[in-house]
Amino acid sequence: MSDSDENITNNNGQIDPWYSKPLDVHRWSDHPEINKLVENLWITVVQPALGGRSNNTGLSGPKKQLKVLLLDLYVAWLEDPALSVGISRNNNSYSVNSRYNALHISRKVVDIVDVLVMGEYLDYLHGSYDRQGNGQFSRTSRIKPTLKLQDQFTQLTISGYDIDHHHQEETVILTDYETDEEGNYTKSNGRKKRLFIEYKDTPDTDQIRRDLAAYNDLLEQTYIDIYTLEEPYVVRTKKDGTTQRIKIDQSKKFVRRIFSRASWECNGRFYGGFWQQIGSEYRKDILINNTPTVEVDYKGLHAAILSAEKGIPTEGDRYDLGSLVCPRLELKQQRKAVKLLVLAAINAKDRTSAFGAFREAQAKGSTEKTLTNDELALLLDTFVNQHPYLEDGICSDQGIRLMNVDSHISNHIINKFVTLKKPILSVHDS
Repeated sequence: MSDSDENITNNNGQIDPWYSKPLDVHRWSDHPEINKLVENLWITVVQPALGGRSNNTGLSGPKKQLKVLLLDLYVAWLEDPALSVGISRNNNSYSVNSRYNALHISRKVVDIVDVLVMGEYLDYLHGSYDRQGNGQFSRTSRIKPTLKLQDQFTQLTISGYDIDHHHQEETVILTDYETDEEGNYTKSNGRKKRLFIEYKDTPDTDQIRRDLAAYNDLLEQTYIDIYTLEEPYVVRTKKDGTTQRIKIDQSKKFVRRIFSRASWECNGRFYGGFWQQIGSEYRKDILINNTPTVEVDYKGLHAAILSAEKGIPTEGDRYDLGSLVCPRLELKQQRKAVKLLVLAAINAKDRTSAFGAFREAQAKGSTEKTLTNDELALLLDTFVNQHPYLEDGICSDQGIRLMNVDSHISNHIINKFVTLKKPILSVHDS
């Protein structure tokens, strides 16, 4: 069936296309109940429709892919019956031999979806491509269990903890962003489209993977919770104004390191774990093995790293200009603006980008007054005059490199605590 085949559209369950998660191809379980469900649907529904007598249980066999699909649908249903799963119909989305697809899920999974839709086991909503918005509001197709499949799910006693949520999943990830022929970033749903880059392992990547395996093993044995929550989730507001529900449970602890710009010298921070997706107001209530925790924040980390690289110790408050430079601000407001501006400038490639990032933060209420470009330039110039050793780190796209530096610092700290068998949680600069 093709992407244009409207005959399979079935949205009786009223799928909300904007409340979804992408298909996770790393679900696995050999629980007898799951095996029985897979076997029943395979024999009675999927195999007759696909044709052939073989179970095709090889690396990318359709029966195996049916199991992965059902497990991911089941996990999403357990989390919230209204949550749909996004699935791409693009052949390029399924690279069977990719290190990021360890279970070898192929384009055949789309055929399985179509069979289950025709059998009324799945509600289905076609994807769409936003040509007028340059792909900004494009989305993949969405699927969700119908009542017919939900009835099968309700008979299962298996919980989310009986499912391996990260079976053979790659933890050392190299990424870049897709661009068009003119060098502009390709966007989907308003976001730059990220590419996962294949690479050959080296002694360094092997060591990073071993470190992460030890860290994830320790986290797997650790109970992490937020004791003040009445429900096992946190609702946060995203940049576009929509809300997102962050599930708080023991399946949300898996950590990866993600490198950017197709370079091992860019980024490399630790990602994953529900504690990175919630605000500090919730993090203060985290318990690790029923023990209270404290968050240690490294203030002005990137500016401190730049200072250390120049051999200049950090002394005093670098964001205090010593006198009122911008008359429209009070001294406390000025310090707050300088700090925000400097942090934006370290991550920006030029002043225009830095000022834009500053204003984005202003829109979130981070500063009390809107400042003009001239006022921002004056504050930044005054800061650089007082700290000339930081000048080449300002507005020169240093942020992504400094993230790589702080990722190595985090790795050193995490490894030390793993050796001590004391779990700690990384939130980039805390």
